[in-house]
Amino acid sequence: MLKLIPVLTLLLGSQAFAHVSLENPQAAAGSYYKAVVRVPHGCDATATTSLTVHLPKGFTTPKPMPKPGWDVNVETDSNGVATAVKFSGGNLPDAFYDEFVIRAKIMAPANSTLYFKVSQVCEKGQIDWFDIPAPGQDEHELAAPAASLKVTAGASGH
Repeated sequence: MLKLIPVLTLLLGSQAFAHVSLENPQAAAGSYYKAVVRVPHGCDATATTSLTVHLPKGFTTPKPMPKPGWDVNVETDSNGVATAVKFSGGNLPDAFYDEFVIRAKIMAPANSTLYFKVSQVCEKGQIDWFDIPAPGQDEHELAAPAASLKVTAGASGH
């Protein structure tokens, strides 16, 4: 029984921090970046059926990766600028993990942070991962943190 306590602590503790996130949380300014949005669970123990990734300013010319079993659409504003990528029509059971991929160019200044707000729709319920930390606040304190990307200085040359 005592051997199980560390394992249970690890498993239960990791659930508290299970939120939508980016596989690689940093990218160089001016580079092309593959945003791998990780979805670790559903909503209220039900399957995820739709995921909308709202694109921050500075994340330009997005190209989503096709996802078998899912419809993928790029949403645009009245000027034709991409504002979101919606993955729908699929089914990601609560007990499973998956990744949704979008490639784009980072046109944000170094030392800035881009926040990807994500709407996760499930068979029962919805989670809007929209919370952005105040200056100095730890994002782990937030109930539903947006996925964050730290923009670093670009490499010189090619």
